[in-house]
This record gives sequence, structure tokens and C-alpha cells, in this order.
Amino acid sequence: MNVSDGISLLDFLDAPLVVGDPEGRVIYANPAFEQGFCHSREKSLGGELATLFAGGGREAILTAVAEVCASGQTVHIRVRENDRGYLAVASPIEVDRDRVGVLILFTNEPVANERLLTFHREIQQPLEEIQECLEQLIEETGGRRSENFRGVVEQGLGALIRARKWSNELHALLTGPDSQRAQQASLDPVRVVRQVASRLSGDFERAGSELDLLVPAQLPPAHGEDALLETALERLLRQRLFEAGEDTCFTLTARRMGSGDDRAMLIAVIDQPREPRAEAGGETGERLESSAVREAVAALGGSVRTLSYRGVGRVTAISLRLHGG
Repeated sequence: MNVSDGISLLDFLDAPLVVGDPEGRVIYANPAFEQGFCHSREKSLGGELATLFAGGGREAILTAVAEVCASGQTVHIRVRENDRGYLAVASPIEVDRDRVGVLILFTNEPVANERLLTFHREIQQPLEEIQECLEQLIEETGGRRSENFRGVVEQGLGALIRARKWSNELHALLTGPDSQRAQQASLDPVRVVRQVASRLSGDFERAGSELDLLVPAQLPPAHGEDALLETALERLLRQRLFEAGEDTCFTLTARRMGSGDDRAMLIAVIDQPREPRAEAGGETGERLESSAVREAVAALGGSVRTLSYRGVGRVTAISLRLHGG
């Protein structure tokens, strides 16, 4: 529609509204916008839309205006101004000789969502502190001295992973479909595997064991978050190191496997004696990994399986969906 067709009617809207031209300059603001955002309409006209907002709102408006004017598609954003939250709809509008400008309509964001988002932010810090305490505890006691203590701490880490997963789900639900798509993150398996190996290399050296890394220079992204995969791999490797003797060597690998709908990312930890033993033979059974490892892999939407081979060692394989697959 052409803005001049209904400009006088916009004065009667209770919701704040502002109109910009293709260059992002203000050509109209209704009285509700003037009152809610504390900007004089007369002084705002001709100025840049972005200057009417502060902080992150300014960047959001700049991005929305550019996207609407370039694509002619409606964009939904969130803006905070004067300690109030707004849901904004930025829509294309014909303003001058078929050139596309932008009309931005603001509605109040539900108070409940604002409070819940605040709670979500507050929850993140104690979750991080709990993880730090548990990691330190398992290294000082559970991981070194007592099988019973280690099991208790592993159970606590698993519960923590579940709490963080549901906290992230809540945030995605509250922030809407655009943000929820962003939450469906992809991870770089090569970067994660290299980072974990680098972090733990000193521990393996001090224990008299070797940790070899066999990964290609590049692999396609997998579904999930880097932090969850790091948690699973670090817990798995620390557990293997605790159980191993000095004659054990370890290999950490990552590779793509399968095709079509069966495509997957396979990350494996292999521990084996430096010299094959006389009793080397076939498969001896499957092992159930610790709750911390299982919970982290489950949160990634993947699976973990460990198989032992007599006199040869063990293979633990973590299978993840390729991102977009």
C-alpha cells in the first residue's frame, strides 16, 4: 500500500508506529510512538530511524530496515526502550515512486515472558558454578580415589546437563520461532575434537599414556552445541584415563559416514594396549557409559556405544546427525 493513502488514520492507533523511507529516514511517527518512546514527532522527522533507539534496539532496527527494504519481506524483532519490551513488526511499504520503505508497528511484549527471560538469565550463573564445583570434585576425590564418589558426581553432572538443556528449551520457546531456529545450532566436530585433545594432552602425558588425534582438516557441521560435545568427550576421556594402565595408548577420531538419510558424524575414542596381548580375540560385550556422557550425547540428539575386544581394547563411538540432515 502507499503510505499517503491512510496516513491520517494512523494517528488514531493506540500502538506506537513509525514509518521510514528507503534510506532509513523517519517520514512519519504517530502520537503513540511519541508518547511511548519519548521522542518529539517534529524533531524526529527527517532523522535516521536508528537514532530513535538505544543499545541493542538500534542495531536491531538497522538490521530490520535494511532487510525489509532489500527483500520486501516482513521482519519480526524485539526492542527494549525505557525499561519496556516491545514486539515489533517491520513491513514493506511503498513510499515514493514504487520504492520500498518500512513501517514498524510496536506492541507490548507480555510481562510474563519478560520475567521468565530474566529468570532464565539468572539461572545460567548458578548452573555454571555447579558444573565447576562438580568438575573440581571429581578430579580431587571421585575421579582419583573412590568409585562410589565418582558415580555420584557423574550422576550430578548428568542432571546438570538435563537442567541446562531444558533451560535452553525454555529460552527458545520464549524468544519465538526466529530465535528458536537460531538455537538449532551446528557444531564444528574438527574444532571440538582438537580443542578437547589439546586441553587433556597434559593429563595423558603425566599419566604415562599417549593420546593420538586422527581427524581430517575439515568435516561437515553436525547437529548440536559445541559445549555439549566437549562435555561428553572430556568426561569420556577422563574416565578412560582413570581406568587405563601405563601401557595403554588412546586414539581420538572423527569422520563422516553413510549417505543420504543415513549420513552421520562418527566420533570415536579407542583405547588399546601398546602391544596386543596373547588372549586377543573377538568382541567381549557392550558397556553402558556414565550418565554424564549419556546425557550430553542424548542432548545432542545422538547415540553412544562402547564395545570391548579381548586383548585388543575398546571402541566408544558417538554418532551425531549432520546439521541439516
